[in-house]
Amino acid sequence: MSEPGEPEDTVPFTHRPYGSDAGDNPFVSPSGPAAQPSGPSYGAPPPPPPPTTGPVPYGPPLPGQEPWQAAWAPVYGAAMPGSLDHKGAKTSLVLGIVSVASLLTAFFCCVTIPGVFCAPFAWYVGAKAKREIEAAPGSYGNISAAVTGMWMGIVITILGAVMIAGFAALVALLGFSGWSQV
Repeated sequence: MSEPGEPEDTVPFTHRPYGSDAGDNPFVSPSGPAAQPSGPSYGAPPPPPPPTTGPVPYGPPLPGQEPWQAAWAPVYGAAMPGSLDHKGAKTSLVLGIVSVASLLTAFFCCVTIPGVFCAPFAWYVGAKAKREIEAAPGSYGNISAAVTGMWMGIVITILGAVMIAGFAALVALLGFSGWSQV
């Protein structure tokens, strides 16, 4: 056994625990402190540019534009012509699809008959979206969705009205004829 204060036999002979020497600093690299790069290719970094003054970093205002609006111009520019989608056109198309599916399945299940009442809304929303898209030429690119939803709304409104009138006529015919289903 070793005496207190002496290293054990299993520790390598070069090992010295930190703190045994007053000059040991565990936070300094063994090779020494980092030096400033030097040589012929090294030059001092240039000073930062002076701060810009003025609220308009994007350029002067466009004709018809207030000076304060030029400072809020988006960095990426304006949207490409026809790249925006009108929300009413999508809504009209969805309502038209729901009304077509409801009319087609109404012969199998009468629960879908209320879905046919989506058709007039598809007609109205589609016509309104078409007018708004045509009022802003080049802004929106989904006029076909508005027109398709509007026409599905027109056709299914007419077919739904014929279906409801036929159902009412059938009920009236059965009621007046005295024929009973029971």
